[in-house]
Amino acid sequence: MTANEYIKNKGLVPAIVSQKMGVSRQCLGQYGNGRNPTAKTLERLAEAMTELGVNTTVLDLVAALYPAENKKAE
Repeated sequence: MTANEYIKNKGLVPAIVSQKMGVSRQCLGQYGNGRNPTAKTLERLAEAMTELGVNTTVLDLVAALYPAENKKAE
């Protein structure tokens, strides 16, 4: 799943979230799809989504963007 898919599933518009973060919409769409965001970027994404009304944590984002890696840890 990409960050854009996650954002849409939560009822937000990726363009608005990317604007709130200060990154391009295309850049946001690459997170989770071959491009790994830093912890700081995940924090910014979670903060932007929370400010827009969808409570999100970094752990929520990691679980959604990298489900296969989470299963390896179990």
